[in-house]
Amino acid sequence: MQFHKLILIAFMLSGLTALIYEVVWTRPLQLIFGSTIYAVSTMLTTFFVGFALGSYLFRNIADRTKNPALLFAALEFGIGLYGLIIIYLFGVLPSIYLSIANIPGFQFLQFTLIFLVLIIPTVLFGATWPVVNKAYVKLGELGKDVGLLYSFNSFGAFVGSIAAGFVLIPLLGIKATIIFAALLNILIAITIFAFSRKKGGEHGS
Repeated sequence: MQFHKLILIAFMLSGLTALIYEVVWTRPLQLIFGSTIYAVSTMLTTFFVGFALGSYLFRNIADRTKNPALLFAALEFGIGLYGLIIIYLFGVLPSIYLSIANIPGFQFLQFTLIFLVLIIPTVLFGATWPVVNKAYVKLGELGKDVGLLYSFNSFGAFVGSIAAGFVLIPLLGIKATIIFAALLNILIAITIFAFSRKKGGEHGS
C-alpha cells in the first residue's frame, strides 16, 4: 500500500474512533451525571472545544515538524492510551460526583469535572487535523487533498457513530467498546510508525 493512501485510511479510522468515543462515553457519563440537558451539552461542548483547541495549538507544530506522520502516530497512540485510562476514571467519577453534589455552584463544578475528563483526548483528536494535513496535502493539489481528508474523516465518523450505537455497544457492551476503539487507535499508531520508519529507511539506503 502506498504511504499516501495509508495516511488517508488511517485518518478515516481516526474519525471512526472519535465518534465511537463520543457515543460510548456519553453512556457512563449520563449514568453518573444524569441525562439532563446540562450534562449532554457539557459533553458536546468539551468535544468541540477540544477539537478547536487541538487544531489551534498544533497548527505551528505541524508546520515545524520534520516527520508529521510520526507525530500523527504519537497522537493516535496518546488517544488510545487515554481511551484505556478513562475506563478507570469512569470508576472513580461517581465518588467525586457525590462529594460535590451539595456544594453551591454545583452545575459549574459538574461542567468542570466532565471538561477535565474529556479535554485531553479531544485536544489530541483536534491536533490530528493540522498534522495529517501536513503529512498528506500537496501544495499543487491542495483542494483535492484537503477534500479527500475531510470526506474520509467524516465518513469514518458516520460509520463510527452508527457502529457504536447499533452494533458495538449492543454486542460488546460499554467497556469492551471503549477497549476496541482504544486498541484501534494504538494499531493506527503502530502501523503509521512502522510504515514511516520503513519509508525513511528506503530513502536512507
